[in-house]
Amino acid sequence: MSNVLTLAEARRAWRARQHLAAGPPLPLAELVTAVGGLPCPVGAAPALALVARHALTHRSALDHALFRDRTLALVPGPRGFSWVVSAANAPAVRAFAVAEHAAREARLAAACGLSSRDLLSTREAIREALAKPRTSDALRDALPRDARRDLGEPGRRAGCVTLAGLVLRGMWAVGEVDREPAEGRIDRDPWRYRLDPMPKVVPPAAEAVPKLSLEWIKAHAPVSPRLFAAAFGIANSRAVAALKPLKLRTVTIEGVAGEHLVPEDFAVPAADEGVAVDLLPVRDPLVDARPELLGLCASDATRAALARQSTAAPLILVDGAVVGTWAFDAALSQLRLRPALPWSAAESAAIDAKAAALAGFIARELDAPPMHLAVALRAPAPRNAGADLEL
Repeated sequence: MSNVLTLAEARRAWRARQHLAAGPPLPLAELVTAVGGLPCPVGAAPALALVARHALTHRSALDHALFRDRTLALVPGPRGFSWVVSAANAPAVRAFAVAEHAAREARLAAACGLSSRDLLSTREAIREALAKPRTSDALRDALPRDARRDLGEPGRRAGCVTLAGLVLRGMWAVGEVDREPAEGRIDRDPWRYRLDPMPKVVPPAAEAVPKLSLEWIKAHAPVSPRLFAAAFGIANSRAVAALKPLKLRTVTIEGVAGEHLVPEDFAVPAADEGVAVDLLPVRDPLVDARPELLGLCASDATRAALARQSTAAPLILVDGAVVGTWAFDAALSQLRLRPALPWSAAESAAIDAKAAALAGFIARELDAPPMHLAVALRAPAPRNAGADLEL
């Protein structure tokens, strides 16, 4: 295989490795691992990512895997976000949240004058209050006043408004408490907390990076070391050290700066027949790995595709290239489409067909307003892991 790829070849590879091209169906846990995990900025995003991969016709299958069979897990992970991952990968993914929380806790302890006694007594108060499962509102009401101490502006900047919110976040990161939707639906509030009777074994982040590296590269190749480091929120030097033992090859992509890594078995897939259309949710795995849409988007379409805080809106792709954005109109039960580039008649017909099918799934299977996708074709700001832990 040539070490120089055209942009069209790279886009075909990204689609194929993200299982966006139609193929034999995989069990949900295998598919989630194969695409590098599903970011969960809003409750509907994982389901919509699976629909885009031809893996879900009813939302209940995802809920069942998460909250009954537990072959999947919803856990805090890299960059402060929630992730849907396989149960097998959950401890390694949690490791990033544990490391991130330790740094947050140290900063807030120094800024707010918190002692180890404050943290320990609040933890015990939370454990006592969670003798029975409670929603965040009920948990707040059950805690003593000292535990609900306001952490002021430093706490608000860190996403931990109160002392209890800080401690609860740490307990969730290590798996001491579990967090599930009260109705067993990932797309529906409120969330409920309970003590987890099964202690979690979370490896150090230094061990988690090597464990997840090859899977992530296989899911997103060809991909640069810089994007790999950004995905896990680690230094470039640490990323290079983690990738060195993997025996990866380097390729270049015409029109995209820098070298990109691929696994040894990498091959460029054949071109699809017809028009390949993908309708992706906010922070779909394909987009999350390329937050600046590098290689996915022509420069004149990037501004239209990026919403506030440089977050990509729900995207329309044709043959792996961004051509527009979409949002769900709950009143009409249909998608509103906004081209970022002109569409041909064939592209427009294929996009309309995909949009009608996706709108039907959303109207049938999801709670539209909490999706945060019914807002003027703009994506929500990414929600950090456990945003309702503020208490």
